[in-house]
Amino acid sequence: MLSALIVADSTEWHNYKELEECLINDYHVEYADKLSSEQSELSRLEFTHDIFFYLKIPETSEISAISRLLKSKIFIFHVKKDCFSPIPLKNELLPVAEKILLKASAMKGKLEYFRGVDEILVLKAHHIEPKDTCEVILNGNKDSKAMLGDIVFRAGKNVVFGVRKNNIVAFSADIFSNECLRQAQNGIFLKNLLSDMVTGVEFC
Repeated sequence: MLSALIVADSTEWHNYKELEECLINDYHVEYADKLSSEQSELSRLEFTHDIFFYLKIPETSEISAISRLLKSKIFIFHVKKDCFSPIPLKNELLPVAEKILLKASAMKGKLEYFRGVDEILVLKAHHIEPKDTCEVILNGNKDSKAMLGDIVFRAGKNVVFGVRKNNIVAFSADIFSNECLRQAQNGIFLKNLLSDMVTGVEFC
């Protein structure tokens, strides 16, 4: 059985119990509050875990560990405003909304990601714009607007909340917390995404 590690502040672990429940039938799930860059611990992480959900603001000491793991592991990353992103960004994240319910029928991503999914709930949503060409896997609906001050910078389906580059996925919104998984089909979406990545991933 493949193993998934949820990396989040220990005070926040309770917010991801629904995510754990969603994954636990298909993956062995553990938690950590940081990634160590110490050689022996990093080797243990590489040997023990196949999938990393990184859901916190990284400490400077973790960046080298993240950079190494990105080369050989599946990495699902929640990019938060003004912090490190595993996929280089063209611009800073732009605020969109505190809460949006997205229709799967409006998504640009592969149909495989949305089998059995009607709606996806995103919280604290921001528009993400990578420097390089990436696959868009989660986007806005007709009412979505990314604002730069008072200026509408992106609108509708051109607002992006999730991108993929081979084995790395970066989300600029919370789709992982208990509220998201309880109120929409986020869990099914994440399982579909992981299934696609596990079977056909190319590593960066």
